[in-house]
Amino acid sequence: MKLIFTICSLMLSVFTYAQEGDVVKGNRYYKEGNYEKAEEAYRKALEKKPTPVAGYNLGNTLYKREEIEKALKAFDEAIEATDDPALKTKALYNKAVLLHKNNRIPEAIAAYKQALRLSPNDEEVRKNLQIALRTQKQPEEKKKEQKKQQKPKEEKKKEQPKPQQPKPQKSKLTKKQAEQYLKALEQKEKELQEKVQKKTGAPNQPEKDW
Repeated sequence: MKLIFTICSLMLSVFTYAQEGDVVKGNRYYKEGNYEKAEEAYRKALEKKPTPVAGYNLGNTLYKREEIEKALKAFDEAIEATDDPALKTKALYNKAVLLHKNNRIPEAIAAYKQALRLSPNDEEVRKNLQIALRTQKQPEEKKKEQKKQQKPKEEKKKEQPKPQQPKPQKSKLTKKQAEQYLKALEQKEKELQEKVQKKTGAPNQPEKDW
């Protein structure tokens, strides 16, 4: 289901009759698609005499110009300034849609709920609120699923037996046998040394220096 944005022309058609001067100019420029001129006209109107309608229309114009943060600010100012439930609902709704489109879901949900409290029978607000709530649940469900998948892996790791440390092998020789073996090696070494000495003879002594 697509998000439905309450376009500025709808709001202008409702409040045009009560507007004069720069707001009327802004409305005309907006309908012509000249959003730069429309913004200038609405800002002039707000400088002379701030009105919620001019602020709301400015918000829609800034949205068209892709000035998202400025548009949100304009809607907030219109929401604060007006006591008209219809205008406040539209400003809240447009703010919510902007937030929703920019993936600021918790803020969007809060704005949708505020709009729905003012206009409980507004189907567009209700539908978009449902979409936002579903969007918010999806990441939470993914996280839960990932946790479920991780648990069996962790349990398997815990269940795996620890590798046993190799036990030191006991010597097969007894103490006596080891001593006999060492003595035999020493004897062989002596015999080898004697043989070498017999073959080479004693080393010559150096001659004395008289």
